[in-house]
Amino acid sequence: MRTNVMMIPKNHEYIRKLRSNLLKIGVEVGLLKPFHYSSFSNIAKILYYRMRHYRIVHVHWLYIFPVGFAMKMFYYFCRSLGIKIIWEMHNILPHHYKESDRRNSRWLYEKSDAIIFHSEKDIERAKELLGTNVCKPFVAIPHGSFNGSYENRVSKDEARAILNLSQDSKVILCFGFIRENRGYEYLIEATKEMTGVEVVIAGKVDNQETYRQILQFEKKSPNLRVIAKWIADDEIQVYFNACDIVVLPYTSITTSGVIPLAYAFSKPVITTKIGGIEDVVNRNTGILVPPCDVNSLKTAIHDLLGMDYEAMGRFACEYSQRSFNWEPIAKEIKKLYESVLYA
Repeated sequence: MRTNVMMIPKNHEYIRKLRSNLLKIGVEVGLLKPFHYSSFSNIAKILYYRMRHYRIVHVHWLYIFPVGFAMKMFYYFCRSLGIKIIWEMHNILPHHYKESDRRNSRWLYEKSDAIIFHSEKDIERAKELLGTNVCKPFVAIPHGSFNGSYENRVSKDEARAILNLSQDSKVILCFGFIRENRGYEYLIEATKEMTGVEVVIAGKVDNQETYRQILQFEKKSPNLRVIAKWIADDEIQVYFNACDIVVLPYTSITTSGVIPLAYAFSKPVITTKIGGIEDVVNRNTGILVPPCDVNSLKTAIHDLLGMDYEAMGRFACEYSQRSFNWEPIAKEIKKLYESVLYA
């Protein structure tokens, strides 16, 4: 019997990859938009999908709900139709959360029929951060790879010319939404005296105060470039092919989608040993450092730039393809769907 699932939201590469692999193994996936601007059409779609025997909604991020009230109405509406809810916990809490976000996250965690974690470490960590003793049915799977997801035809020389970077410098990339949990201040402090090194911070602004702070750093740091904009899919290759290594000094994180993205472009990673990060970064693919530690970060950057980082990047790409392959991930998720439906 074919398993039918609704998934929300719809416009993300992670969901496109997961959906295509679920389809291959007999899971039909219908997509819903975030509720911010599509509440009424989502209600109609849920009713339509339910009539076609869809009995699960797979929720990825809670930003899809404009307020907690909308999330609760969605939950009770689904329950009234006999629809099960699975939450894939990419983030235990939003990146810049308020106490109301913690309450809403705890509420959905306790009400969901099952949870998908990206690390075994997040199972107890989620209960601790959310302040609950409730144990839920779950599966722990890695974040799938982004190998082959984005165009990768621009050479290093071409990419650096586009970004106006020196062809002779060592280029460090810190990529992703500009948020307060990125640890930019530690990266900037660690690299400010390095010669022959350029640091590129690139991504859409998600926190204005953090953006203002790094702009102030940029004025004083000739080796720092801040590129604050939404980076389209076909532009991602420019940033990753221009750099030598990727540095992500997170101060807090649950899962990082930038790490598999770096691996997809054959780049080694320096990042912090928090959350489930140590499950995906090892001595063959990068270096882990303590969070908020300038000296350790500085040493790691110096060490990695002195290694054969290109060979390490090639290994990271192969490792990602092998260890974070979507086929077994989809099979594990399908098993969870079936266990929830027939519990």
